[in-house]
Amino acid sequence: MKKPERLIGFVEYKGTNYPFEFDEDTFSLRLFPPTEEIWNQDSTISNIFSGLNTDLRKHEWIGTQRLQGVTSERNNIIFEVLEHKGNQNGFYTFSVNWYFYYSAKLDPNRIDGFKIAGEEVNYFFPPQKALEPEIEFNEDKQTLRKMSVTAKDQITESCGKYRVAKNTDANMTVESYAAMHFFTHINPIDATSIFVTTFSKSVNLNSLITAYRNLLLFFMYISYRTNMAIRSADVFSLNDQQERDYQGLLVFKPRSEVETHKSAPDKIIKFSLLKSKTGALITSMKNGEIGFQHLCDSIEDAHHYPTSRIIMILGEFEREFRNIYGKDCDRSADYILVKNDILALIENYRNSTSGKRRKYAGQLWKYVDNRDSSFETNLKKALKDCEEILKPFTKKRYAGEYEEIISNLSSRMGEVRNGIAHSRLDLHFDAVHLCDIKIVEELLYAMRLKKLRLKTPEIQKAINNLFIEHISL
Repeated sequence: MKKPERLIGFVEYKGTNYPFEFDEDTFSLRLFPPTEEIWNQDSTISNIFSGLNTDLRKHEWIGTQRLQGVTSERNNIIFEVLEHKGNQNGFYTFSVNWYFYYSAKLDPNRIDGFKIAGEEVNYFFPPQKALEPEIEFNEDKQTLRKMSVTAKDQITESCGKYRVAKNTDANMTVESYAAMHFFTHINPIDATSIFVTTFSKSVNLNSLITAYRNLLLFFMYISYRTNMAIRSADVFSLNDQQERDYQGLLVFKPRSEVETHKSAPDKIIKFSLLKSKTGALITSMKNGEIGFQHLCDSIEDAHHYPTSRIIMILGEFEREFRNIYGKDCDRSADYILVKNDILALIENYRNSTSGKRRKYAGQLWKYVDNRDSSFETNLKKALKDCEEILKPFTKKRYAGEYEEIISNLSSRMGEVRNGIAHSRLDLHFDAVHLCDIKIVEELLYAMRLKKLRLKTPEIQKAINNLFIEHISL
């Protein structure tokens, strides 16, 4: 569904229909008083300064609200805005997180799916597959005699599925197709890819937004950066023939500039490697098993390692290790038995008391439960487990045997991790530490992709592309 060049109309606010205009550049919603009487009320000094009377002692996030209305084209619209608003003499301005623009034919509580497009989708599933070039040379085999491009049938591949809401699956496909552009000599034919999500049963707007955000995180993860060109979703319902009827547009506020680095098309884990395992990867993200704080803001930022980023990378390793291997993976059966017995004793005591004693017992329970092997030990175990995958990458950066390399690497990273955790002022970074942290970054993907049961050559190719290693595999 195409949005109008100018988004204007009426939205309901405080029980009254206010004329509005949406500013795409600032992603803000401007409301105009519908009558002079309301304008006089909204422009009083007490009303203008009411938004400044925030009680910071409540320690609350700024809330959001949804404003519904109708546009000048008689289509429906919903804005999610921050509750704090600007008031310029009775003329309100709201900061918008997203808006949903849809026709009367679409019920926002009966949405059947959506598609997204953007450069990252094209990188993930290259649309060139939908074009078949043909070249003929002259007899000298050097000069071109004829060149043509044939549009092939639409290509559709499955990305698997995941549970997006109770009793509801999100079935995902990628599609590539060619398009003709008549009456132009510039790119008369090209191709594009889209990522389509179809729900197993109709969902409401909240589930649509959840599914969209899941996909956005997925593309961030497989690109190792957060500046996505994906900004909107075309929303559809299914007609009686089970055909898509696109009648809605969900648009989010841009959070960053679009990536323009020349390596962007290759610096991504492609569909040819993940295929139907995409659904399993998104399931892990949805369940909170994978973090995103360590991702870079852009490809250029990937070359910089401030202390804050190193902390996030090491913290993400600890999260991934617990989720994949478990806290007590190397402990003996006797150790685990004793630990569980102690936890049970503390829990029984906690249930038999109250007040501060109950609170302290809870703290001790968490302390015992969180006891695990050292960072150094865990890092070495993960590197050993991913030896077959990581050998080409460690060989590029270090001399010696793999066992010696990972032993030294784990020791150095253990010191860094503990030094940062305890704010050691004498902590010193050498060049080798940058090589170490790079291997930890690659280890994160080796661990996760191995858990997804990708083959070793596939995981190596994913890491090779994602971190621009230029290793011949």
